[in-house]
Amino acid sequence: MKVITAVVNNPVFIQIQYYTLKKYMKCDYEFIVFNDAKAFSDYSNGGDITIKNDIIEICKKLGITCINIPNQNHIKQTDASVRTADSMNFILKFQQEFPDKYLLLDSDMFLIDNFYLTDYENYNCAIVLQSRNNFTTNHLWNGLYYFDFNKIKNGHLLNWNCSRGCDTGGMTQIWLKSQTNKIPNTDEIRHTNKVFHNDNIYYIKHLWSCSWNETEIPENLKDNTKLIHFIKTDPRNQNGKYYCEIYDNKFLHYRAGGNWEKRNMSLHVSLALKLRQSLLD
Repeated sequence: MKVITAVVNNPVFIQIQYYTLKKYMKCDYEFIVFNDAKAFSDYSNGGDITIKNDIIEICKKLGITCINIPNQNHIKQTDASVRTADSMNFILKFQQEFPDKYLLLDSDMFLIDNFYLTDYENYNCAIVLQSRNNFTTNHLWNGLYYFDFNKIKNGHLLNWNCSRGCDTGGMTQIWLKSQTNKIPNTDEIRHTNKVFHNDNIYYIKHLWSCSWNETEIPENLKDNTKLIHFIKTDPRNQNGKYYCEIYDNKFLHYRAGGNWEKRNMSLHVSLALKLRQSLLD
């Protein structure tokens, strides 16, 4: 299996992913970093054009395959969703050229408990379902998925472009409709205590940003005091709700690490170092 991620900044995240994968990934895998950092001054790199090379260097140091994404066209295209879709389609072409089992993690997505390939490999794919337009449009989220490109059907229909009323991945609705006509409600997925699946699709449940608090911390994570402290003290929390997200009780999503919110980059640098201390110490 190949574990892949696309990085636009913050090499610290690569380090955290590398070591948490080594700790918790209970199967053979190859880790590949797609380098989407900009070689020009941009909100995504806080004006620091050296980050692209920093990513290359940390991958060399850790022995990680690093593939540069051609993104000079992003100079004129500043919409974060369109940029992400463009880069996701570049990765998709790679996956189709080299079919394998792929687990994609957002650049700020980290394993926080054991992952067994058997959790997903009995299905053609594992996805996070997104609903838009009053639940009339369903598509895939681009931040976490598992695809077996030797098993999925109608792979030629996959397309990570945006669509009307939807951000990155809106066009995956076409592929999803070709797989099943039994698409569940996202709330139904979240609140089930069972594995939720149909038609060879595993639906990944998650606690989404600013919608959950201490009462919903998964049982398997309650003894992870350093991680819980980080989540609770995150300055991005709102009204007693946590900003970070948890997927399938085993993936932590720091969220917005690519700086699409256009915050001061010093905040992300500071929080990334605290997160590293929480997860790697």
